[in-house]
Amino acid sequence: MDSFLLKDKFIGSMLGTHIGDALGMPVEGKGYEAIEKNFGEIRDMLDARLGAGTYTDDTEMMIALAESLVEHRGFNGQDMAQRFADNFNPDRGYGSGTIQALFMIKSGMPWEEVGERVFYGGSFGNGSSMRVAPIGALYYNSPVKLHEVACLSSRITHAHILGMEGAALQAMAVSKAINLHPHKNVDARQFIDDLIRSIPLEADIYKPKFKVMEAILETPDDKKVVVEMLGHDSSAPNSVPTAIYSFLTHTHDFEEAVVYAVGLGGDTDTIGAMTGAISGGFHGKSRIPSRWLEILENGRKGRDYIEMLAVKLWKMTSVDS
Repeated sequence: MDSFLLKDKFIGSMLGTHIGDALGMPVEGKGYEAIEKNFGEIRDMLDARLGAGTYTDDTEMMIALAESLVEHRGFNGQDMAQRFADNFNPDRGYGSGTIQALFMIKSGMPWEEVGERVFYGGSFGNGSSMRVAPIGALYYNSPVKLHEVACLSSRITHAHILGMEGAALQAMAVSKAINLHPHKNVDARQFIDDLIRSIPLEADIYKPKFKVMEAILETPDDKKVVVEMLGHDSSAPNSVPTAIYSFLTHTHDFEEAVVYAVGLGGDTDTIGAMTGAISGGFHGKSRIPSRWLEILENGRKGRDYIEMLAVKLWKMTSVDS
């Protein structure tokens, strides 16, 4: 793949996370019927608690994850955990379990122990899936390493096998999208089959979701069916497949994929962020609507900073290859 196209895709995946997050934040928790009734299709950034175009914990944690990967040229558990804690802004809308985990990290608890302490057996929420776009990018051509690092990064806060494998599936979807040419048709069934083959026995709960996904590929406009069969809540099994489906049924256009994902309701910021990461990885920054890019939060760790981190990750793959 052309090096500059790859660079565009790295940037697209990380900015895509920010865009989906920001587009979905104002309607988080609302059902798809309420969104349709009150907003129709959400195609413009609505005002949110920190302003239009601002991000939530989804993007803030992605930034911390990318910072750690860049600093250590790969995974360093203690550093990544500490960056999650250092970047923590309670106004971004963190979940209670993640907040608890971050305070444990700040207290000095080893990163390997935190995730197991938050919930008995670990959390299987989507909080570790929403942030993994940088892992999908950095290891776009190394599926074994990608799976290892995605699971380790999840373990910091979401140590349940379904949480870790949800993060791995999302990272793999990002990497697969990056490897596809943006001007060619996507074989959705092959994409799904590849993901199914990556699911270990202990995370078998994901397989029926992907089988359902294959069965309803031709009915992307039936939100009721999608929500009932795939889900739209904050658990990884009921949101990661939904984000992948949103991409696969709208591969022709970044905007359409993210608008559709947010329109499903529920955990809109995270499903939007995950869809944006995959679709951005496929289309690249150059095919993301400029009106969305221009309105994105751009302070000390905003749009330009995210793009800079993506470029650094891309340079790492160039040096290491």
